This record gives sequence, C-alpha cells and structure tokens, in this order.
Amino acid sequence: MFYDGDRRRTLYFFYIGGSPKSNSNKRRSITSLLGDFGELLAKGRPGMIWFVINRGSGNGRGQAIWRQVEQSLRDRGVVYGCKYTERQGHARELALELAGQPDTAAVVAVGGDGTVHEVAGGLAGTSVPLGCIPAGSGNDYARSVSIPQGWEAALERVLELKSSPIDAGLLGGKVFAISCGIGFDGEVAKMTNRSWYKRWLNRLGAGSLSYVVSVLRLLVTYRPCDVHLTVDGLERSYKKVWLIAVANMPYYGGGMKICPNARHDDGILHMCVVENIGRFDFLRFFPRVFQGTHVEHPAVHMLSGSKIRIEGSAPMTIHTDGEYGGETPTDIVVHRNRLHVL
Repeated sequence: MFYDGDRRRTLYFFYIGGSPKSNSNKRRSITSLLGDFGELLAKGRPGMIWFVINRGSGNGRGQAIWRQVEQSLRDRGVVYGCKYTERQGHARELALELAGQPDTAAVVAVGGDGTVHEVAGGLAGTSVPLGCIPAGSGNDYARSVSIPQGWEAALERVLELKSSPIDAGLLGGKVFAISCGIGFDGEVAKMTNRSWYKRWLNRLGAGSLSYVVSVLRLLVTYRPCDVHLTVDGLERSYKKVWLIAVANMPYYGGGMKICPNARHDDGILHMCVVENIGRFDFLRFFPRVFQGTHVEHPAVHMLSGSKIRIEGSAPMTIHTDGEYGGETPTDIVVHRNRLHVL
C-alpha cells in the first residue's frame, strides 16, 4: 500500500485480468496513477517510510499503537507505506524486500524486541536505516538507544530521518542488535515466549515482569554446566556456569542492566558469565541486575571481545534478542557499523 498524505488518497497496484478490449480503460487509469506516483517522486521527496507492524506484539498493543500512529501520519500528510507480519520470521523477509526498493527511506518496526530483531536482520549490511515505535513487553532496544517509550515522541524521532551507524552481533548467521544469552538465560527466554502469564501480564501493562516469573520457575530445575570460552584467542574455563550474556547494548529481559558498559558503537561485545553459585545465592543477588550492581558479585565475571567461541559440557540453549537461537557450541562475532538506525 502507498499513501499520498498530501492528496489524501491511497494507491493500490493490482493485476488486470480480462480481454484486451475491456482492459484498455483500466490500463489508462493505472497509467495515470503510475504517472502520479512518478510525479510525487520527482518533487524531491526524501523517499518512502515503511512501517512493519506486528499487530500481536504486547498482547495487541502493536495494533492499538499503529492505529494512532497511522492517524497521526495522515493528519501530517506524510507519505508512508505499511506491511503487517503474518508469522515468525516474516518481518525479516519484509525488511529485506523493502531494503531492495530504491525509494525506501527507512523501515520502522512497530512492535517489541522480537520485531526489531527480525527487521534488523533484514536491514543489516544495507544503507536503509531501522526505526522503532516500541509496542512490546520489554522494549530493551528502545531503552538502550534512548528511543522514547511513548509512540508520539518515538514517531517524532522517526520522522526526523536522522540516521547513524551501530554495531551488530552475528551468531550462527543470525544478526542480533541487542544481545544473546546462553544457558539459563536462553531457557528463560524460551519459557517466557511460550508462557500464558506473558500475555496476562501484558494485559496489565506489566509485561516485563514475565521474565522474572520465568526466572523463579526455572531456578528450581536448571542444571548448570562447565563451559570453555575462547575470546579473541584467549581461552578460559568456568565451572557450573549458569548463564553467559553477550551484549551489544546494556539492557535485556525488560530493563535488566546485564552488561552496564556495553555500547553499540565501540566495536566490541561485552560478556557477563555467572558461575559456581548456589540457587539461594543466585536468587538473592538476582534483583541487583536491574541496577547493574550484580557485576560486583564474586561469581560474576565481566569480559569483552570481538570474536567469541562458547562450548559447554552439555548443549546450552541460546536466545538472540529474546528469540530462540539454537544451542552451543557456537561462534559470535561483532560487525562494525552493520546497521543504520534512526
């Protein structure tokens, strides 16, 4: 769909069927529409802003926020296009398709961190910038790059079309913008995404608490394993590792400051390794992660590097930006200036 905000009309492009004689008038009509579209581009417009909307994010917040955003766009006379996701992975496909169109000025994810993750995967390595209207339960990407949580202020930032490059991580061919987590962290993300209470808490406007609930549920049954790390060629071994977080940005899990020093433009990935700690002690120091003071605990090791290999004595579940990312062993690298963001 293409919307010309100045003239208050929507142009649809469609296939013509029927006989040549009956189609002649239709061809003239579509030729006129295409001519109008070319005229709009010739006016020197900056290009099309595309919105990729996950209507189900935040238990329906994506759809509700998009209605308000779209009305604002029309009131302002902004030229925009929109696409709706239909399945997991679809946002990446749409972003990849839109990035290949010569008039695309930006692709904006309307949804949560999962939607941002997919759109970023489609735009990585291109010059088309990623925008974001937060509409999820955690919104850690928006928090990390200082995008306002309210849709009005977030839209203002998008419409400025001021982009800058940021780094991205690459794990097993998958791009992540925020972070990846291995072990307990990966299991928590998997449990949270499948849980009934995430949807319930989203209805109450407390979706970020779903991660905490999953931590408490999994704490009783999770079994730590031994891990061998290679970071920029330097090898390290750890016993009874609970989790390994590899971060391009400081926040994950709905506001947890897992790697306080992580920056998206420094060319390195920051790591948090938690090893050899009892369940009770783990539970007791866990709340400190929201302030980033967990790094002072003796069971916590903070590392950094640009090339990382992780091997466990048993397979460890991985998440990338909160989405399932496979199991160990795995290799992770940072790509400088891989994404352009608004």
